Amino acid sequence: MVFSAASAVLFGVTPAVASRIYSMGGNAVTLTFYRNLMAVPVLLALLGLEGVSLRLTRREAGLLLLMGAGFRVTTTLMLYQSYLYIPTGMATTLHFLYPALTALLCRARFRERLGPWKLFALGLSGLGALCLLELGAGTDPRGVLLASSSALTYACYLIGLDKTALRDMHPHKAACYMGLLNAAAMLAVGLPTHQLRLALPPAALGLSFLLAVSTSFLAVSLLQRGIRLLGASSAALFSMLEPITSVAVGCLALAESVSRRSLLGCALILAGVALTALAGQRQAVEK
Repeated sequence: MVFSAASAVLFGVTPAVASRIYSMGGNAVTLTFYRNLMAVPVLLALLGLEGVSLRLTRREAGLLLLMGAGFRVTTTLMLYQSYLYIPTGMATTLHFLYPALTALLCRARFRERLGPWKLFALGLSGLGALCLLELGAGTDPRGVLLASSSALTYACYLIGLDKTALRDMHPHKAACYMGLLNAAAMLAVGLPTHQLRLALPPAALGLSFLLAVSTSFLAVSLLQRGIRLLGASSAALFSMLEPITSVAVGCLALAESVSRRSLLGCALILAGVALTALAGQRQAVEK
């Protein structure tokens, strides 16, 4: 629970830092490229100190390609592409359909028992996410489709970390290869479309490195550990703390206003996360 929640909080700080980088000439593709690439040397150094081999079996290599290039990179591209059609807040909220999709896919594919408490927690968190969503008359359906599809691919990514051999891979090793795959994908997309801006001010590069360490290194590793201990569906529920963190940081650091509806949404999400934690403790005691 602590690993999954900490990962969500670290990811939740990203929008506030990203907005500073964007004001210095960066953009989504450039930030994603640097965020992933800059984490690789740190991860390689740690793997060397820990004596972890970088060798992969064919099965592991195939799974990393499927999960990394097939699901995680696709998630990033669709989510960022949706920003062209709908507001980023709306896109992010739609993306957070993934906890419910993760639980439903685990139930359908692996016959996982959700239980009444988890179902109720999912309902509360989903209702909270809807409170954060503001659909207008001019909402472009292309953006809604892209953001919603990113939720599905991210749910598949989380399930892959839980239900395949990647579950037992060293978290830093998995994060290292995922970082390389994401950076390569952004390079392939950014160069032809001229969205990749390699020349950024030193301050922007410094903030990008900060995000690389906090998200592509710490948050990704913590998330994998959380999934290993909790399972994909429960870990995904704790990830709902991410939008709450984004709202809180936006208020404190960027002086953004928050409506009563958004506050209600945050309260419902927190209630859902708390119920999940209590249900997990109850199961542990019964065992």
